[in-house]
Amino acid sequence: MHTRIVWFFLFLVPFFFTSCSVFDYPVRMLGFSVVKFENEKSGRFVKVLMMQKKDCFYKSISIISDFKAKITHKNFNKGYIIAFNFSKSFDCCLDSTEVGVFITQIDNSSVKIEIISNNNLLSQVLSTKFFEKIEFKN
Repeated sequence: MHTRIVWFFLFLVPFFFTSCSVFDYPVRMLGFSVVKFENEKSGRFVKVLMMQKKDCFYKSISIISDFKAKITHKNFNKGYIIAFNFSKSFDCCLDSTEVGVFITQIDNSSVKIEIISNNNLLSQVLSTKFFEKIEFKN
């Protein structure tokens, strides 16, 4: 019995901790992972704005609602909003096409906003309209 525990700690625990993606598996299984957006290059549009992260986050939620999309999950501390069902406002996607809005605080007065989707056309059209709205939304 003692030998099994020792083997477990010698081989399985280090293997578990050296594989960073292992920590993401439970989140992926629940459908809350944002990893699929990390490597997207062509469907990524970025803008830097002069505003606080909190204001940007809540304005982004409001804009997504204006587009009649549904937010599946959001996290203010990690700075992301994941939404789908943009097909009610845009013809270039399916109901299930997901879009990630990632907000990163650069300094006290500016944020970087990234609109990311695996559907390049949707992210291009959405980012244009989104960036227009966020700059003028009260």
